[in-house]
Amino acid sequence: MDPSPRWRDVLVDDALVRVMEVGDPAADPLLFLHGWGLTPRCYADGITRLTAAGVRVIAPCLPGFGGSDGPPLLGIDLPAYAARVGRLLDVLELEHPVFVAGHSFGGGVALQLATDRPERVRSLTLVNSVGGAPGQGRALTDTSWLRWAVRAAGELSPRDVARSAPGMLRDFLPNLARKPLTLALTARLALTASLADQAESLVATGLPVLLVWGDDDRLIAQGTLSRVVGSLPNEVVHGRHGWLLTQPEEFAALLRNALVVHAMLERRQRGQALVLPAGQSLADFIPAERRSASRVPGSRAAAR
Repeated sequence: MDPSPRWRDVLVDDALVRVMEVGDPAADPLLFLHGWGLTPRCYADGITRLTAAGVRVIAPCLPGFGGSDGPPLLGIDLPAYAARVGRLLDVLELEHPVFVAGHSFGGGVALQLATDRPERVRSLTLVNSVGGAPGQGRALTDTSWLRWAVRAAGELSPRDVARSAPGMLRDFLPNLARKPLTLALTARLALTASLADQAESLVATGLPVLLVWGDDDRLIAQGTLSRVVGSLPNEVVHGRHGWLLTQPEEFAALLRNALVVHAMLERRQRGQALVLPAGQSLADFIPAERRSASRVPGSRAAAR
């Protein structure tokens, strides 16, 4: 099967949704939801690596981004975004729940989708997700969406600029030109989204959830989401907010391992036995070298 991304337009309740797909159509589906101001094209290096694990990736351009029709300006909220994505899964006629992964703003949409359409979601992997504001330790570093957007443009480290900046600008600038108000309103939505209670409720239902954070994220802090712990301990990787764009191999490896663990948790929930190597737990399936040396606050420097 050719691992190259395939693009198509899907009509969802009279709204156009641009969709990038990678992998064998018969493989287990993974829904990937991109971050604010971008499109799935930015993530293609990491996404295509997932096909080696037998996964079919469905990565829509979220409403208002990448050529997908946006919601009405007065109707921009996470339930509206989740509703469009949920209906996309209906239109694609997927028979079974799907693995869901979301980055940044896409993580907030993923959480809302799992809340509103639980029958559609098999597991959640949330990478540097929005949703921890408001609360103690502001979830975003500034309450002005404009200042936050400027800071987002400078979020890459100098050594990562050459690798990722061209692709990010290729996505961001057309989005800014086509839908500037949508870009502004979704930035504000990202600044104010409060999803910790929803995330805790999802964990309580038994849904496999993994939260992943970059230890040098200068754009989004965990905020109230820091209190949420899913089926596995929260993972901390070395990198900034867009680490999965600059480290696609790392992203693909971590996500593959997370999906394996989530599938095993499903087996356990169905009452099927799990046979693990002696002395190992499910958390050991995510290799230790992919974690920070310590999750203790204030020890980041020692982990480097």
